[in-house]
Amino acid sequence: MKHRPERTCIGCRNVLPKDEVIRLVSGPDGILIDYREKIPGRAAYVCPRKECISKALARETLMKALKLKVRAPGVGDFVSKLCLIISEKIKSLLSISMKAGQIAAGYSAVQDALDKGRVKLLLYASDLSDGTREKIAAHGFATLRQETLFTRDEIGNILNRELIGVVGILDQGFASALWTEMQRLKNLIKNDD
Repeated sequence: MKHRPERTCIGCRNVLPKDEVIRLVSGPDGILIDYREKIPGRAAYVCPRKECISKALARETLMKALKLKVRAPGVGDFVSKLCLIISEKIKSLLSISMKAGQIAAGYSAVQDALDKGRVKLLLYASDLSDGTREKIAAHGFATLRQETLFTRDEIGNILNRELIGVVGILDQGFASALWTEMQRLKNLIKNDD
């Protein structure tokens, strides 16, 4: 069995796999979110949950973890910046999936892929009509992972097309990566309300 690196969240103090926490580093302009884990330097890790972020940015927790005198950013600003970074990651994954030919975009294409059993994840636009959503749900795909994110215009822009209301991800790897990022974003947004 392959060893998975683990890191301790400075908010909740739980030890988690490295790919489940967010890396923070100190930069010249303050604390940076190193989502791609490419920035050099001493790092601290935090769970992508608002409670952990609040604890990590409070008091001197971040200063102790980084062993530097740094001013922690506000929780609201930090969470909104993290949401933006995760949204960009999701958009990037969708774009790459499209270039790899692993997306069925639009109602007809998604319906055809669903009938063939190729869809691993369904993504609905937030402004998709209830009728279209019900047509897809009527075919008994309730066990399929589904999420609502972005608008039809945003999805269309990501995929270099006109308005797209529903997208089916055909590759399991892309579907898993997108699902993980969408759940992170959903939890941050839900906890931010």
